[in-house]
Amino acid sequence: MGKEIEEIRSQIDAIDKRLVGLLYKRAKLCLQLGEIKHKYSIESFDPGREKAIIDNLKAMVKPPLSTDMIEDIYNTIFSISRALQKKKKVAYLGPVGSYTHQATDKIFKYDAILMALPTIEDVFQEVISSRAVLGVVPVENSTEGMVSQTLDLMISSSLYISKEIMLPIQHALLSKAPLNNIHKVFSHAQAIAQCRHWLKVNLAGVKIIETSSTSDAALAACKHESSAAIASTHAATIYGLNIIASNINDYPNNITRFWVVSRNMASPSGRDKTSFIITLDNVPGALHKAIGSFARQSINLTKIESRPSKKGAWEYIFFIDIQGNLKDKPVIKALSELKGCTKDIIILGSYPEGELIN
Repeated sequence: MGKEIEEIRSQIDAIDKRLVGLLYKRAKLCLQLGEIKHKYSIESFDPGREKAIIDNLKAMVKPPLSTDMIEDIYNTIFSISRALQKKKKVAYLGPVGSYTHQATDKIFKYDAILMALPTIEDVFQEVISSRAVLGVVPVENSTEGMVSQTLDLMISSSLYISKEIMLPIQHALLSKAPLNNIHKVFSHAQAIAQCRHWLKVNLAGVKIIETSSTSDAALAACKHESSAAIASTHAATIYGLNIIASNINDYPNNITRFWVVSRNMASPSGRDKTSFIITLDNVPGALHKAIGSFARQSINLTKIESRPSKKGAWEYIFFIDIQGNLKDKPVIKALSELKGCTKDIIILGSYPEGELIN
């Protein structure tokens, strides 16, 4: 048995040597590419190109490997490759340990100087002012819906969505006190809403206090006796809190969608999503006519949500996601037709369709 193991290990060692050699060659090419990009002031982060590479590689995957494994490996390779070209400042909704921090770290682990900021508006301002190249903000949760502040800032900021990140959310109750001695619970409003039933059953009557992020909640739980935070298990490690209960969200399939925002539009990947906002006249059939523009071009509309325009009473805007890129002929035709039946169209960006990351 020992000889068989050694033979297999010897083969693995030989493969590892070849892999390192190939990674070295790839790194040298990335350095050359970085010099050219720097010469022409081209940003190193190209999510469209990265998505196209991953999709091509996924088509080659065979068991026992899975497509998720390949994506995880290449997200790390991409981050290292971008770091070799040029490190950049990336702002995100902090503090350290927030779910936005986790999402940011998944994509920009090696190539970014991360800037934790206290509010979503602060993240936008860092990117608008060019103090950061990119910003990462939450936009939607699968159980609690859209983050209104992110949408409002997208409307007014002239920034574009360059990538979306889908992160599974598993909330935990963190504290230095035992469960029966907890009298306050801190967390972000959406996290509280996502754990409402668990709190009712296990901590009925405790004071619930909203914070600007789940990591702020963890900080608060460190400072206040007989208190707890709803946050990630990652935050427990960072802030020295005990995990009192795990997976306390009421629905197991809890996913938060994040946007990477940029001053520039992403390049096409071959499998993109486009987001925009329209304002309609308050007349019968206006929405039906607008949506028909996409049906006539066989474009899949993946999301539509109405929101008050904040410009007049009972006036609404519609946030829309479609499959396709702004450069695709069917999308060009649909948007041209849409202009004839809307008061205003604000393009938020075309970007690679996101997939769940673990």
